[in-house]
Amino acid sequence: MKELPQWAGQGAITLKGEVQFPGVYPIAKGETLSSVIKRAGGLTRFAFPEGAVFTREEIKNQEREQLERLANRMQIDLTTVALQSTQGQQQGGRSPAEALSIGQNLLAQLRNTQPVGRLVIDVRAAISAPGNVEDDVYLRPGDTLAIPRLRQYVAVIGEVQNPTAHIWKRRLGRDDYISLSGGVTVRADKGRIYVVRADGSVVGTESSSRWFSNSNTAMRTGDTVVVPLDVERMPSIVKWQAITQILYNIAIATAAVHAL
Repeated sequence: MKELPQWAGQGAITLKGEVQFPGVYPIAKGETLSSVIKRAGGLTRFAFPEGAVFTREEIKNQEREQLERLANRMQIDLTTVALQSTQGQQQGGRSPAEALSIGQNLLAQLRNTQPVGRLVIDVRAAISAPGNVEDDVYLRPGDTLAIPRLRQYVAVIGEVQNPTAHIWKRRLGRDDYISLSGGVTVRADKGRIYVVRADGSVVGTESSSRWFSNSNTAMRTGDTVVVPLDVERMPSIVKWQAITQILYNIAIATAAVHAL
């Protein structure tokens, strides 16, 4: 059998979910995502490309290193908090014991979190503009694309009374879904609530060190509303805010992959 040089040793990509022919596809040097989707027969009529999860091993390894660094830094912070606890010092608006308990819980989650390696992409744009460097994705060995079915719900997670999912309705905004989840808890940071779109992008920018908090944010199917923990009253460990966001976003990506 004659070997084609352009296919030799280039590796493969895995397509899952709502493509006509899911499976493992060899990739040629310089091949793009749109090309492989075309070879797989395109998307099915049930596909929800806005919720596609594209993962890459290189990004997963970077996430793993970042998680390890954050866990090590957090362990040092907790040692300081534990010392302050024995000395009866206050951590902002929280008691040292409460800060220590919250921190230990976050550290345990951090240690147990598995990286996903998600790259935010626009599958529709890639298919519509094949080869366009701004929309299409040049593939690497080990890449995976998972295309889910249409999601007719909006999820609400974090510091709410009842984290759950609700049927999407056009007339409802971000805060409406929070209300349907029983409202926020006393530990919620109401000024940093944000929305993660189905493709993994985040709705919000930082203004005066606070997340965009527009309660009229237009919601779409597959969105997730995140109500984070308020850690600002613990001034010596404000980096924990970034950790909570990382944990939430990885959890959302992991759930998206497992929902196929």
